[in-house]
Amino acid sequence: MMDRLNRLQTTAFWLVSTGAAMVALHLTLLGRNSNPALSQELFSTCLLLWGVVGLLLWERRHALILQSGAIGVAIGGSVLLGLLLLSSTLPESGSFMRAFPLITVLGLGLLASGVHGLYQYWKELFLFALLTLNPLLELGLELLNLPKLTAQAATFMLWYTGFDVRREGLSLLLPTGRVDVYGACSGIQSMLQMLYISVLVVLLFAPRSRVQQCLTVGLAVLIGFLVNAARVGLMAVLVAFSQKDAFDYWHTGDGSLIFAAIAVGLFGGFCWFAFLRTTPSVTDTGNSSNG
Repeated sequence: MMDRLNRLQTTAFWLVSTGAAMVALHLTLLGRNSNPALSQELFSTCLLLWGVVGLLLWERRHALILQSGAIGVAIGGSVLLGLLLLSSTLPESGSFMRAFPLITVLGLGLLASGVHGLYQYWKELFLFALLTLNPLLELGLELLNLPKLTAQAATFMLWYTGFDVRREGLSLLLPTGRVDVYGACSGIQSMLQMLYISVLVVLLFAPRSRVQQCLTVGLAVLIGFLVNAARVGLMAVLVAFSQKDAFDYWHTGDGSLIFAAIAVGLFGGFCWFAFLRTTPSVTDTGNSSNG
Protein backbone atom coordinates (compact mmCIF):
# COMPACT_ATOMS: atom_id res chain seq x y z
CA MET A 1 0.00 0.00 0.00
CA MET A 2 2.81 2.42 0.88
CA ASP A 3 4.63 1.60 -2.35
CA ARG A 4 1.51 2.40 -4.35
CA LEU A 5 1.02 5.67 -2.47
CA ASN A 6 4.64 6.68 -3.03
CA ARG A 7 4.35 5.83 -6.72
CA LEU A 8 1.17 7.92 -7.00
CA GLN A 9 2.81 10.86 -5.28
CA THR A 10 5.82 10.59 -7.56
CA THR A 11 3.55 10.49 -10.63
CA ALA A 12 1.62 13.52 -9.43
CA PHE A 13 4.86 15.41 -8.76
CA TRP A 14 6.17 14.84 -12.28
CA LEU A 15 2.82 15.70 -13.83
CA VAL A 16 2.63 18.98 -11.90
CA SER A 17 6.23 19.79 -12.76
CA THR A 18 5.65 19.11 -16.45
CA GLY A 19 2.44 21.17 -16.42
CA ALA A 20 4.14 24.09 -14.69
CA ALA A 21 6.97 24.01 -17.23
CA MET A 22 4.50 24.05 -20.14
CA VAL A 23 2.57 26.95 -18.62
CA ALA A 24 5.80 28.90 -18.10
CA LEU A 25 6.84 28.20 -21.70
CA HIS A 26 3.48 29.36 -23.05
CA LEU A 27 3.45 32.61 -21.08
CA THR A 28 7.09 33.26 -22.00
CA LEU A 29 6.33 32.83 -25.70
CA LEU A 30 3.38 35.21 -25.37
CA GLY A 31 5.44 37.78 -23.47
CA ARG A 32 8.19 37.74 -26.10
CA ASN A 33 5.87 37.79 -29.09
CA SER A 34 6.81 40.55 -31.53
CA ASN A 35 3.14 41.33 -32.18
CA PRO A 36 2.13 43.70 -29.33
CA ALA A 37 -1.58 43.42 -30.08
CA LEU A 38 -1.50 39.62 -29.93
CA SER A 39 0.66 39.59 -26.82
CA GLN A 40 -1.51 42.06 -24.94
CA GLU A 41 -4.73 40.37 -26.04
CA LEU A 42 -3.73 36.83 -25.13
CA PHE A 43 -1.37 37.15 -22.17
CA SER A 44 -3.88 38.38 -19.59
CA THR A 45 -6.59 36.02 -20.85
CA CYS A 46 -4.29 32.99 -20.81
CA LEU A 47 -2.91 33.91 -17.40
CA LEU A 48 -6.47 33.98 -16.05
CA LEU A 49 -7.43 30.72 -17.74
CA TRP A 50 -4.29 28.91 -16.55
CA GLY A 51 -4.98 30.10 -13.01
CA VAL A 52 -8.57 28.85 -13.07
CA VAL A 53 -7.53 25.52 -14.59
CA GLY A 54 -4.99 25.09 -11.80
CA LEU A 55 -7.71 25.86 -9.25
CA LEU A 56 -10.13 23.37 -10.82
CA LEU A 57 -7.52 20.61 -10.79
CA TRP A 58 -6.42 21.39 -7.25
CA GLU A 59 -9.99 21.16 -5.95
CA ARG A 60 -10.38 17.72 -7.57
CA ARG A 61 -6.88 16.44 -6.85
CA HIS A 62 -8.06 13.65 -4.50
CA ALA A 63 -10.80 12.49 -6.89
CA LEU A 64 -8.71 12.30 -10.06
CA ILE A 65 -7.83 8.81 -11.23
CA LEU A 66 -4.16 8.90 -12.18
CA GLN A 67 -3.88 5.59 -13.98
CA SER A 68 -2.59 5.56 -17.54
CA GLY A 69 -1.52 2.72 -19.78
CA ALA A 70 1.25 2.42 -22.29
CA ILE A 71 -0.93 3.79 -25.10
CA GLY A 72 -1.95 6.87 -23.12
CA VAL A 73 1.64 7.57 -22.08
CA ALA A 74 2.90 7.14 -25.64
CA ILE A 75 0.25 9.40 -27.17
CA GLY A 76 0.48 12.01 -24.41
CA GLY A 77 4.25 12.11 -24.51
CA SER A 78 4.23 12.43 -28.30
CA VAL A 79 1.71 15.28 -28.12
CA LEU A 80 3.83 17.23 -25.63
CA LEU A 81 7.05 16.52 -27.52
CA GLY A 82 5.48 17.70 -30.76
CA LEU A 83 4.26 20.83 -28.98
CA LEU A 84 7.79 21.59 -27.79
CA LEU A 85 9.16 21.16 -31.31
CA LEU A 86 6.50 23.46 -32.76
CA SER A 87 7.29 26.06 -30.10
CA SER A 88 10.67 26.61 -31.73
CA THR A 89 9.22 26.98 -35.23
CA LEU A 90 5.88 28.79 -34.70
CA PRO A 91 6.51 31.20 -31.80
CA GLU A 92 4.82 34.11 -33.63
CA SER A 93 1.68 32.29 -34.78
CA GLY A 94 -1.50 33.49 -33.10
CA SER A 95 -3.34 30.26 -33.91
CA PHE A 96 -0.55 28.20 -32.37
CA MET A 97 -0.49 30.36 -29.24
CA ARG A 98 -4.25 29.89 -28.82
CA ALA A 99 -4.07 26.13 -29.38
CA PHE A 100 -1.05 25.64 -27.09
CA PRO A 101 -3.04 25.34 -23.80
CA LEU A 102 -5.58 22.92 -25.28
CA ILE A 103 -2.86 20.64 -26.64
CA THR A 104 -0.98 20.86 -23.34
CA VAL A 105 -4.00 19.80 -21.26
CA LEU A 106 -4.75 17.02 -23.76
CA GLY A 107 -1.20 15.67 -23.56
CA LEU A 108 -1.03 15.90 -19.77
CA GLY A 109 -4.45 14.29 -19.42
CA LEU A 110 -3.35 11.35 -21.53
CA LEU A 111 -0.15 11.01 -19.53
CA ALA A 112 -2.02 11.16 -16.23
CA SER A 113 -5.16 9.13 -16.87
CA GLY A 114 -4.97 7.58 -20.31
CA VAL A 115 -7.56 7.67 -23.05
CA HIS A 116 -10.36 6.29 -20.87
CA GLY A 117 -9.72 8.79 -18.07
CA LEU A 118 -9.57 11.85 -20.29
CA TYR A 119 -13.22 12.68 -19.51
CA GLN A 120 -12.11 13.89 -16.06
CA TYR A 121 -10.60 16.97 -17.68
CA TRP A 122 -13.57 18.03 -19.80
CA LYS A 123 -13.89 21.40 -18.05
CA GLU A 124 -10.28 22.32 -18.69
CA LEU A 125 -10.46 21.09 -22.28
CA PHE A 126 -13.67 23.03 -22.87
CA LEU A 127 -12.16 26.27 -21.56
CA PHE A 128 -9.14 26.06 -23.80
CA ALA A 129 -11.22 24.86 -26.75
CA LEU A 130 -13.05 28.19 -26.57
CA LEU A 131 -9.71 29.98 -26.68
CA THR A 132 -8.62 27.90 -29.68
CA LEU A 133 -11.87 28.68 -31.50
CA ASN A 134 -11.43 32.40 -30.87
CA PRO A 135 -11.08 33.25 -34.63
CA LEU A 136 -14.36 31.47 -35.36
CA LEU A 137 -16.06 33.29 -32.49
CA GLU A 138 -14.75 36.58 -33.86
CA LEU A 139 -16.12 35.70 -37.29
CA GLY A 140 -19.51 34.91 -35.79
CA LEU A 141 -19.63 38.27 -33.99
CA GLU A 142 -18.54 40.10 -37.14
CA LEU A 143 -21.61 38.72 -38.90
CA LEU A 144 -23.70 40.82 -36.48
CA ASN A 145 -22.23 44.02 -37.97
CA LEU A 146 -20.93 45.09 -34.58
CA PRO A 147 -19.43 48.43 -35.73
CA LYS A 148 -22.90 49.63 -36.75
CA LEU A 149 -24.50 48.33 -33.55
CA THR A 150 -21.76 49.96 -31.47
CA ALA A 151 -22.23 53.26 -33.27
CA GLN A 152 -25.99 53.09 -32.69
CA ALA A 153 -25.58 52.26 -29.00
CA ALA A 154 -22.99 55.01 -28.44
CA THR A 155 -25.18 57.55 -30.25
CA PHE A 156 -28.16 56.66 -28.07
CA MET A 157 -26.06 56.94 -24.89
CA LEU A 158 -24.79 60.40 -25.88
CA TRP A 159 -28.25 61.57 -26.94
CA TYR A 160 -29.81 60.29 -23.72
CA THR A 161 -27.22 62.15 -21.62
CA GLY A 162 -27.95 65.43 -23.42
CA PHE A 163 -25.32 65.71 -26.16
CA ASP A 164 -26.13 67.09 -29.60
CA VAL A 165 -25.11 64.02 -31.55
CA ARG A 166 -26.14 62.33 -34.76
CA ARG A 167 -24.94 59.28 -36.64
CA GLU A 168 -23.99 58.86 -40.27
CA GLY A 169 -23.20 55.24 -41.01
CA LEU A 170 -20.32 54.34 -38.69
CA SER A 171 -19.56 57.96 -37.72
CA LEU A 172 -20.65 59.76 -34.55
CA LEU A 173 -20.98 63.46 -35.30
CA LEU A 174 -20.92 66.19 -32.67
CA PRO A 175 -20.89 69.91 -33.50
CA THR A 176 -17.11 70.15 -33.00
CA GLY A 177 -15.82 66.67 -33.84
CA ARG A 178 -16.47 63.16 -35.07
CA VAL A 179 -15.44 59.59 -34.30
CA ASP A 180 -15.51 56.69 -36.75
CA VAL A 181 -16.31 53.24 -35.40
CA TYR A 182 -14.39 50.49 -37.17
CA GLY A 183 -13.53 46.89 -36.34
CA ALA A 184 -11.01 47.65 -33.59
CA CYS A 185 -13.61 49.73 -31.72
CA SER A 186 -16.54 47.38 -32.25
CA GLY A 187 -16.06 45.62 -28.91
CA ILE A 188 -15.34 42.12 -30.22
CA GLN A 189 -12.40 41.55 -27.89
CA SER A 190 -14.29 42.97 -24.92
CA MET A 191 -17.24 40.67 -25.62
CA LEU A 192 -15.02 37.61 -26.03
CA GLN A 193 -13.17 38.41 -22.82
CA MET A 194 -16.48 38.61 -20.97
CA LEU A 195 -17.52 35.33 -22.61
CA TYR A 196 -14.44 33.59 -21.19
CA ILE A 197 -15.02 35.09 -17.75
CA SER A 198 -18.69 34.07 -17.72
CA VAL A 199 -17.80 30.49 -18.70
CA LEU A 200 -15.26 30.45 -15.86
CA VAL A 201 -17.98 31.56 -13.44
CA VAL A 202 -20.39 28.90 -14.68
CA LEU A 203 -17.76 26.15 -14.34
CA LEU A 204 -16.53 27.32 -10.94
CA PHE A 205 -19.81 28.14 -9.24
CA ALA A 206 -22.34 26.12 -11.27
CA PRO A 207 -25.54 28.23 -11.28
CA ARG A 208 -28.58 26.16 -10.41
CA SER A 209 -30.35 25.88 -13.78
CA ARG A 210 -29.46 25.83 -17.47
CA VAL A 211 -31.51 28.98 -17.95
CA GLN A 212 -29.46 30.75 -15.28
CA GLN A 213 -26.23 29.55 -16.87
CA CYS A 214 -27.27 30.81 -20.33
CA LEU A 215 -28.44 34.09 -18.79
CA THR A 216 -25.07 34.49 -17.07
CA VAL A 217 -23.12 34.01 -20.31
CA GLY A 218 -25.46 36.14 -22.41
CA LEU A 219 -25.50 39.01 -19.92
CA ALA A 220 -21.71 38.98 -19.66
CA VAL A 221 -21.35 39.37 -23.43
CA LEU A 222 -23.98 42.14 -23.43
CA ILE A 223 -22.13 43.98 -20.65
CA GLY A 224 -18.93 43.79 -22.69
CA PHE A 225 -20.72 45.30 -25.67
CA LEU A 226 -22.43 48.11 -23.73
CA VAL A 227 -19.33 49.12 -21.78
CA ASN A 228 -17.36 49.33 -25.01
CA ALA A 229 -20.13 51.45 -26.56
CA ALA A 230 -19.85 53.78 -23.57
CA ARG A 231 -16.10 54.03 -24.19
CA VAL A 232 -16.73 54.96 -27.82
CA GLY A 233 -19.18 57.64 -26.69
CA LEU A 234 -16.59 59.04 -24.27
CA MET A 235 -13.99 59.19 -27.04
CA ALA A 236 -16.43 61.10 -29.23
CA VAL A 237 -16.88 63.66 -26.47
CA LEU A 238 -13.11 63.98 -26.02
CA VAL A 239 -12.64 64.57 -29.73
CA ALA A 240 -15.38 67.20 -29.65
CA PHE A 241 -13.54 69.03 -26.86
CA SER A 242 -10.14 68.64 -28.59
CA GLN A 243 -8.69 66.50 -25.79
CA LYS A 244 -6.21 64.53 -27.90
CA ASP A 245 -4.09 63.24 -25.02
CA ALA A 246 -7.16 62.07 -23.14
CA PHE A 247 -8.50 60.47 -26.33
CA ASP A 248 -5.28 58.51 -26.83
CA TYR A 249 -5.36 57.41 -23.18
CA TRP A 250 -8.90 56.00 -23.37
CA HIS A 251 -8.44 54.65 -26.89
CA THR A 252 -5.14 52.76 -26.80
CA GLY A 253 -3.68 53.52 -23.37
CA ASP A 254 -4.45 52.23 -19.89
CA GLY A 255 -7.91 53.76 -20.11
CA SER A 256 -9.11 50.86 -22.22
CA LEU A 257 -8.07 48.52 -19.39
CA ILE A 258 -10.13 50.59 -16.95
CA PHE A 259 -13.24 49.99 -19.04
CA ALA A 260 -12.44 46.28 -19.10
CA ALA A 261 -12.26 46.36 -15.30
CA ILE A 262 -15.61 48.19 -15.19
CA ALA A 263 -17.20 45.47 -17.32
CA VAL A 264 -15.81 42.74 -15.06
CA GLY A 265 -16.98 44.64 -11.97
CA LEU A 266 -20.52 45.01 -13.30
CA PHE A 267 -20.66 41.33 -14.19
CA GLY A 268 -19.25 40.39 -10.79
CA GLY A 269 -21.96 42.46 -9.12
CA PHE A 270 -24.64 40.63 -11.10
CA CYS A 271 -23.20 37.23 -10.19
CA TRP A 272 -23.02 38.18 -6.53
CA PHE A 273 -26.65 39.26 -6.30
CA ALA A 274 -27.92 36.51 -8.61
CA PHE A 275 -26.43 33.35 -7.15
CA LEU A 276 -23.20 33.85 -5.18
CA ARG A 277 -24.73 35.37 -2.05
CA THR A 278 -25.30 32.91 0.75
CA THR A 279 -28.75 32.93 2.21
CA PRO A 280 -28.65 33.94 5.90
CA SER A 281 -29.45 31.04 8.14
CA VAL A 282 -32.73 31.24 10.04
CA THR A 283 -32.28 31.05 13.78
CA ASP A 284 -34.68 28.74 15.53
CA THR A 285 -35.92 31.03 18.28
CA GLY A 286 -38.11 28.29 19.66
CA ASN A 287 -35.05 26.59 21.15
CA SER A 288 -34.15 29.63 23.24
CA SER A 289 -35.58 30.13 26.71
CA ASN A 290 -35.97 33.19 28.86
CA GLY A 291 -34.29 33.15 32.28
